[in-house]
Amino acid sequence: MAEAEPPAAEVQADEDEDEDEDEDDARSKLARSKGTIPTVGKQPDARVTRITRYNVFCPTCAPEEEVVPVPTPLPGSETQPLEFPNAVPSQLPLALVATMEAEDPGISLATISQTEGGITGVFAEGDEVLSNVTLLTVDLGIVYLRTASRVEYLQLSAEQPPPRPKAKEADEDEKEKSKTASKYELEGAADAIKCTGMSCTVERKFVQQILANPAMLATQGAARPYSRDGLSGFRLSRVRKGTVPRMLGLRTGDLITGINGQPLDSLDGAMKLYAKMRNASHLTVDMVRNKSGTRHEMRLDIQII
Repeated sequence: MAEAEPPAAEVQADEDEDEDEDEDDARSKLARSKGTIPTVGKQPDARVTRITRYNVFCPTCAPEEEVVPVPTPLPGSETQPLEFPNAVPSQLPLALVATMEAEDPGISLATISQTEGGITGVFAEGDEVLSNVTLLTVDLGIVYLRTASRVEYLQLSAEQPPPRPKAKEADEDEKEKSKTASKYELEGAADAIKCTGMSCTVERKFVQQILANPAMLATQGAARPYSRDGLSGFRLSRVRKGTVPRMLGLRTGDLITGINGQPLDSLDGAMKLYAKMRNASHLTVDMVRNKSGTRHEMRLDIQII
C-alpha cells in the first residue's frame, strides 16, 4: 500500500525549517571563524522611552535622563553597601574573626579579637567590646562599632594573619592556665553547681552567698529587657566561660521569657520574681535560644539543695 503524501503546508513548513537550520549553521560557522559568539541584546524601544518620559506640562522640554542610584561600596567590596553611611574604617586594635547572622538581627553574634592582647571574644548587639566602644550591629562579614565620637566598621579580611609562634614554655603555661579556673569564676561555684543536660542542682549556701553580695554578679553577665517579633523577656549577654549562668547551661543571646511559669516581660515583674526566689527551692527557667536562624524553646530546671 502506498503511503499518503503529507499536505503541502507541512512540506513547506519542513522546508522552511531546514532553511532556518542552514542559516543558523552558517551564522555559527561565521562566529567561530571570528572567535566570537553572537548574542542578541534587546534594545529599548525609543518610542516607548519618549512616551514614558514625555512632560505634559512642557511639551518642548527634552526628556530627563534617568538617574540610577549607585550604592556606596565598602573598601574591597563592590556589592556591600554601608548600613551607616558615615561609618569609617576602624583604627582600633581589633580584628573581625567571624560573624554569625541570625534571622533576628538583634541576636546575631560576632567573634572579635584584640590584635594587641590576643584576646578573642564573642559579642552581641549592645555589648562593650572595649572601653567606650559598643557593638552596634552585626551583618554578613561586617560589624559596626559606636565609639565616643563616631561610628566605625570592621570587615572580615580575606587574608588572615599568620599565627604567632609560641615557645615551648609558653605552650606549657597555656596548658596550666586552661586547667585553672576562669577569671570570671566565683569562689566555690564549681563545687556548688552540678548539671546534667538542662537539669541542675545548686547548694543553698552558695545562693545565699550571692544574695548577700549582689555585686558579685556584676562580672557574671548582663541581661537587658527585650521585646521584638512577638517575644518579650530579658536577653543575656557577656555569658563568659566560668560564670554562673554558663555553668547552668545558659549562653549569650539566650532570651529568658519566664521563671516558675510567670512571664518575665517587664522590669517590675523581674524585681517581684527576684524577691520570691530568695527562699525558693525549685526554679524552672523558660527561654528561647537561636540556633542557625531557628528559635528553640527550652526549659532549665534548677533544684536548690
